[in-house]
Amino acid sequence: MSSVSPSLPTVFCFAGQGSQYYHMAGDVMGEHAVFRQWMEIGDEIVRNAEGFSPLEAIYGAGRKASEPFDRLEHSHPSLFLVQFALAKLLQAKGIKPDMLLGVSLGEFVAMSVAGMFPFETALRAVARQPKVFAETAPKGALIAVLAPETIREASPVLAEATELAGTNAAAHCVLACPASETGRVLDELRRLDVAFQQLPVPFAFHSRWVDSAKDAYLAAVADLSFETPFWPVWSACLAAPVERMDGALTWRIVRDGMRLRDTFSAIEARGGARYLDLSPSGSLAAVLRQDLRDGGSEIVPLVSPFGGNLKRLSALFGVGRA
Repeated sequence: MSSVSPSLPTVFCFAGQGSQYYHMAGDVMGEHAVFRQWMEIGDEIVRNAEGFSPLEAIYGAGRKASEPFDRLEHSHPSLFLVQFALAKLLQAKGIKPDMLLGVSLGEFVAMSVAGMFPFETALRAVARQPKVFAETAPKGALIAVLAPETIREASPVLAEATELAGTNAAAHCVLACPASETGRVLDELRRLDVAFQQLPVPFAFHSRWVDSAKDAYLAAVADLSFETPFWPVWSACLAAPVERMDGALTWRIVRDGMRLRDTFSAIEARGGARYLDLSPSGSLAAVLRQDLRDGGSEIVPLVSPFGGNLKRLSALFGVGRA
């Protein structure tokens, strides 16, 4: 890990659906008690509320990391838990954020870490979301594409069958489509010879194809209340810090497009940062590097499906600042 200027603010970055996989952060679970304790606390909350164990879903025998972790009612709270527990581990080691950045589901993690609403409240709200969409929204897909967002304009098929669900970098976007169009969209991307990955997500979040869930979603979050955060929380929905949070804005986080590139650009315009990627796959660091290759900021992925997690965390803890 390269040294960084102490003047650079530290940003905890949290990702959304698509960054999960079986056995994520398993070595961290075995080595770090703080991480394990938060995972166990969250596991008990979800078991009591939803009747299943996230720990069994993530770490159960017979699952390979390469298999798609695509059962939303399991992956949603599991992804929240892993990132929240990593944040608590970093804080226990004296590494504090100056700000937090969330993308989609990661915004709920960021808000909870920042104290905008309690851990149990946030986790229960996240764990309820899959049922809401299963009952009210049609099946769909999210597809990460290694191409500029203008790819839709160059293809009549993509223009007709997809919506832009997010722009992560100059040459990285996310497309949403209904399930009935998924095959045609994937065939068109192959024809265009662009790299892509269908995310393990059963709904076309961040598009009009989840609009039918709005009323049920807003009813499910009607009882939520939010406090002033301990640190600024940057929203990839707003591409700005959250000034005031309510249930309507949490719906926008799920429904509106992800503006990750604009969010990073806004932070960079303030002088850059030390970005700590707490996503299980290091996905945020990967897209951030596309646009910040020559900048003065530091980009630090912490966890990866390819291992080396304990070594990276040990290096971070060795140079972390309180």
